[in-house]
Amino acid sequence: MNTDRLWSPAFTNYGVSSGIFYMTQYVLVAALPIILTAELGGSALDAGLAMTYFQIGTILCRPFAGRLIDGLDKRIILLISSALFFVIMGLFNLTTSLQTIFVLRGLHGAIFALGTTVMAALAVVVLPASRKGEGINMFAVFSNIAMVLGPAVGLYALQAYGSSALYMFLTIMTALAFVLSNVIRLPKELAKPKQKTSKGWSISQFIEKRSLPWALMGLFIGFTYSGVLVFIPIELNSMGAGVWGSVFFALFALMIIISRPLVGKVYARYGSRFVIYPGVGLFIVGLAILGVVSTPVGIICTAPLLGLGYGAAQPAFQALAVQSAPIERAGVSTATYFLALDIAVGAGSVILALIANALGYQYLYQITSLIMIIALALYHFVIRKHSYVAE
Repeated sequence: MNTDRLWSPAFTNYGVSSGIFYMTQYVLVAALPIILTAELGGSALDAGLAMTYFQIGTILCRPFAGRLIDGLDKRIILLISSALFFVIMGLFNLTTSLQTIFVLRGLHGAIFALGTTVMAALAVVVLPASRKGEGINMFAVFSNIAMVLGPAVGLYALQAYGSSALYMFLTIMTALAFVLSNVIRLPKELAKPKQKTSKGWSISQFIEKRSLPWALMGLFIGFTYSGVLVFIPIELNSMGAGVWGSVFFALFALMIIISRPLVGKVYARYGSRFVIYPGVGLFIVGLAILGVVSTPVGIICTAPLLGLGYGAAQPAFQALAVQSAPIERAGVSTATYFLALDIAVGAGSVILALIANALGYQYLYQITSLIMIIALALYHFVIRKHSYVAE
């Protein structure tokens, strides 16, 4: 038996199931605004609120997710979260009002946070010790594929078959995730906590301090990425080239997927700094170019740079956040990093919207490129020298 095997059945099943969870989110991000405005009589504000409720759900649940995962049998948490996720997606089939959508989106965000955290933590647990950094990088491929497929599938299914068929498709997919994530029985020594859960309440039960430097780096890149995620489609639409938005994100995600095997190998063989420096550098260059171009073609040309940069740096920060803590704290360390990303994307979409409205899109991207230059300097002079994990 090869104990150094990366693509074990358990690792693959957790990855596919996690990818399905992410795909439901990307499908609904693309399709729900149309459903809310065209079918339920909602406004553009209502469409934005649907995303806000989801983010609130994830942010509120994420810290508790880590404690639950590390304090209880991970198999039970996985079973409950995947079952609830299936139930929530099934309830979308019965929605008839905006208020129901908002409630379900909040629940969707909370269970999404719990489910994706436990799957990521279990993926870390089943990886061989010598390949954890490479494996965490490869695990991100599944969410990247969801990023490519989700919006396209959501818009096509909605336009071709309607919202009822779309909801039914998502329900079937979450049923598949439920089966795949629970079909392989994990050994007790991997699933059960290695330490007793502390009684009472303390910040260490929800936040892993050794992961905080890397969560801070995730906060920087998540904040600036939110500007790309939210405002590229709006800017292209204002130019009369709204359809190019899907092309931009397809190229963005495709470059991540294509480069992922190489990035993982470089990380495993040479260390994280050989991934982080070029990754953050490319991301800065892409943002800087966005700050000067004013045509759809110019914007589209930045997608490969941004995809390569984000796809290299963000998983590297996640891997370091997890590797900085003992394996029995995998749940809390994973949740700590994801919480930073959730907060960054949520806050970034609001703060950067104010900047875009006041100064315009080009200044927005010039400012975000400067923010990432500051982040890179912080990494070089402080974080990599004083972190809890050797690079």
